[in-house]
Amino acid sequence: MHTTSYIGRVARSFIPQGLGKRLVAGATAVLMGAALVSCSELPSQGETTSLSGEDTITPSSEANAASETRNLGLPKSAPLVGPEPGESKTTNLASGRSFILHVPENYEPGKKWPVVLAFHGWKETAGMMQRYTELNAADAIMVYPSGVERAWAPAPYAKTTGEEDTQFASDIVDSLRATYAVDDDRIFATGMSNGGGFAAYLGCQLPNIFKSVATVSAAYYQAIHASCKGEPVGRLDMHGTLDPVVDYYGGTRHKERYVAVQEVAAMDAQRNLCEGNLRTERLANNALLVQWEQCQRPVQHIRIGGGQHVWPGGTYDKDSEVGDGFATDKVLDFFGIPGRPAGMEEAATVETGTMEENELSES
Repeated sequence: MHTTSYIGRVARSFIPQGLGKRLVAGATAVLMGAALVSCSELPSQGETTSLSGEDTITPSSEANAASETRNLGLPKSAPLVGPEPGESKTTNLASGRSFILHVPENYEPGKKWPVVLAFHGWKETAGMMQRYTELNAADAIMVYPSGVERAWAPAPYAKTTGEEDTQFASDIVDSLRATYAVDDDRIFATGMSNGGGFAAYLGCQLPNIFKSVATVSAAYYQAIHASCKGEPVGRLDMHGTLDPVVDYYGGTRHKERYVAVQEVAAMDAQRNLCEGNLRTERLANNALLVQWEQCQRPVQHIRIGGGQHVWPGGTYDKDSEVGDGFATDKVLDFFGIPGRPAGMEEAATVETGTMEENELSES
């Protein structure tokens, strides 16, 4: 049995004393009563949220976070022979590794464009990630990298090292900057399962490149945060409470420990120097948005009651109770990127408030 006192001790071990008791309560409560999501072979589906009404809380997303200017220097890569606007194309780097590149239909070089790298789960492919997320609808340059033998470091089953995969991601970004009008201040990473764990790893290892990371059903193996750099990075985590692959409270798979969601949230809140209240939005169909206030970069968690090991609302999520396109909408909301798949459903905010330590476990 997982008690509140246990969760509180876990969170306090990751949070400096100066951040106060309310942050500890927030980081612990957020993830009570849920079941983490991690490495799998299944894709996903879900619902969306339309924020309206006097009591609605505006999410602390990257869309309204303080602006900053990054200096990534001049690109060193040769320009790519990429797809035409509105098309996708498999592209190879000089290293021999490949990715699917999609350029938005309304792309024009007269303005700078955001870039999103979307990493597939274990035993999946870049093409699967492209199809079930429907992220090509976004007004962004979309990239779907291919993992060696369909896996990403630093998971125990990966055939590559963390250094090799982070270099691959860095090379992709550099080649895009050499080819397109890329907004260096809006480079993001997202991922499903093993790919979500790798996206979190990129946030730890390359905070100078990736402004924000959004993870869905992420596999948080210990090595992901073992040498995490201290620079704040925007973080959205999304998990279902009935994930059958990786327990929400942590455990062991492939003979290696994976980290509980409450520990990851506490580390994210600590790194982003969060303090103040913990705010909640209860969305229709058992989805609860929890967000920390007063952070250098935003930190959010979406708890999906009864959610499985899927990309909620994706085209493979046949049992979705949150609505079509849910995860895709929430990820793009967090990144502040417009453009959504056709036919995406809207979910209403049914309740807002503040989070107390025991509240989530009782909901």
